[in-house]
Amino acid sequence: MPNKIIGGVFAVAEDAEKAINELKIQGYQSEDISVFAKDKDQVNKIEDETGTSVTAEKDGRGKNAGKGAGIGAVSGGVLGGIVGLIAEAGLLAIPGIGPLVAAGPIATTLAGLGIGAGGGGIVGALVGVGIPEEQAKEYEKYLKDNKVIVLVEVNEENQSDVYRNFISNKTENSTMYPEEILITENRTRDL
Repeated sequence: MPNKIIGGVFAVAEDAEKAINELKIQGYQSEDISVFAKDKDQVNKIEDETGTSVTAEKDGRGKNAGKGAGIGAVSGGVLGGIVGLIAEAGLLAIPGIGPLVAAGPIATTLAGLGIGAGGGGIVGALVGVGIPEEQAKEYEKYLKDNKVIVLVEVNEENQSDVYRNFISNKTENSTMYPEEILITENRTRDL
């Protein structure tokens, strides 16, 4: 079976950070993990510190989208600790959502595809990297609600561990997970 992209949705950055740290313990590298978050204060801070206008580019991407605004530019605010764990962050302007702080390989792919005002939006972009359309639509809703999304590509033998990691760190999208994972998690909690 091919690799699968699994996502966790977190209400607070601290929970996302814990999940990322556990992914690293499980053997994932920084370059395997992608993070997306809509954080207007953080985006404003990045724009102020870097002189980057998120919506200035005709293709809908900020000047640093795909290249990264630099870890120093996002040191603080909601995503500061998370970005330090994985990679440089960039800014993406997504139609219907607005500016996102994004980091990791999927963020780089989306930026490279020109996702933004001219690129068609986040649902089509996520489908393009292998996420089922219904899940992509759910992720879009979570982004609009200011949640932090962590995505990682996993092989079949490691999927259960990643699901359990995200569940134990308070993911809000466990209803998107396979039923057998949820049954196992419920049994474990009852013990």
